[in-house]
Amino acid sequence: MTQQEFLEAYDSYADAIFRHCALRLGDREEGKDLMQDTFIRAWEAIVGGITVRNMRAYLYRVANNLIIDMVRRRKRRPTSSLEEMMETGFNPPSREKGPAAVFEERFVLEAFQNIEEPYRTAVILRFIDGLPPREIAALLDVSPNVISVRVNRGIEKLQSLLSPHG
Repeated sequence: MTQQEFLEAYDSYADAIFRHCALRLGDREEGKDLMQDTFIRAWEAIVGGITVRNMRAYLYRVANNLIIDMVRRRKRRPTSSLEEMMETGFNPPSREKGPAAVFEERFVLEAFQNIEEPYRTAVILRFIDGLPPREIAALLDVSPNVISVRVNRGIEKLQSLLSPHG
């Protein structure tokens, strides 16, 4: 892969990788940092001689590995409470959003954080990042059937958390 091809991959996938990292971590700044680290690691691997057949899948794999590392570090050394995270939110409230929209956004983000990890990842990759089940399966080293089950269970859990009686 040439430097120009890598820059084109950056232009194509940087926003999606950022959204994925930020949503999984619940923090825009950490998401931005991990997106940058993802591309740095990918470039170092390519320069080191690795052959990448599917750049998008490779970038998601690197990003997921970095997310797992960060979550492990957080568990060893918690930095903030869920309440603090929900105060700052995933997206700081913009001037264009009314109080109800801000409340709803935080409510949905909190529900996402309460879904167990394998289901949350599957739902994010499928519906936020728009990856097809086969690509998610290859990325996570599981079968497409497992991905379908995880997506369905994740959606069911999210619906139950968001319903007035959930």
